[in-house]
Amino acid sequence: MEIENIKSWDPVWEKVFSQNPWGKYPGESLIRFVARNFYKLNRPAVKILEVGCGPGANIWYLAKEHFDAYGIDGSDTAIKQAKERMVEEGLNAKLIVGDIIHLPYQDNFFDAVIDVECLCCNNLVNSTKIYAEINRVLKLRGKFYSRTFSDKLFIGKNYKKAGENEYTDITEGPLAGKGFVRLTPKNVIEKTYGNHFNIISVDELDWTQDNANIMISEWVIIAEKKQAGV
Repeated sequence: MEIENIKSWDPVWEKVFSQNPWGKYPGESLIRFVARNFYKLNRPAVKILEVGCGPGANIWYLAKEHFDAYGIDGSDTAIKQAKERMVEEGLNAKLIVGDIIHLPYQDNFFDAVIDVECLCCNNLVNSTKIYAEINRVLKLRGKFYSRTFSDKLFIGKNYKKAGENEYTDITEGPLAGKGFVRLTPKNVIEKTYGNHFNIISVDELDWTQDNANIMISEWVIIAEKKQAGV
């Protein structure tokens, strides 16, 4: 079958990873998700994939906790940084450069897939294809953790609209200079995620910067692979 020549990765992130220091540790909500679902299992047998893993903060955590960790990112620089950190700390993870719109893994392979502000860098058309790919590689009832920006996120006044809830050329706030972003209103979560997953929970993370002048707002969406035909 011929693979569509579609790419989901924005090259702007190669520049971002090359020129900016990146966080080294996972967020609390991700740790909570992994702990609640997988800590009591045989960890080396639990396969967890992060799409858009960047320099590997979450991969580091998964490897440190003895899970079978996989990461994929479009940035050569990010994967190089992640691999170097794994070597420096004596950890093992399977890291590759690739495009998440065509995941190079077999069906029903992973116990969980993690998205931390990766899919929101894709338009809705590409994101729909990526949701389907994530669904494909998850085992039945495998878990999907998605942390994505809400429509309350501060993006200032200087930007270009690229579509409904989609923006580019942002010059203010945390996404300045980071290319395209798709923000998610709460009322579209069921439509975007629900076609491929059973949504278990939707929680909101809000905090501020610059003396409360800048709002950072994210959804933490936890879902489960649907049974075929359901």
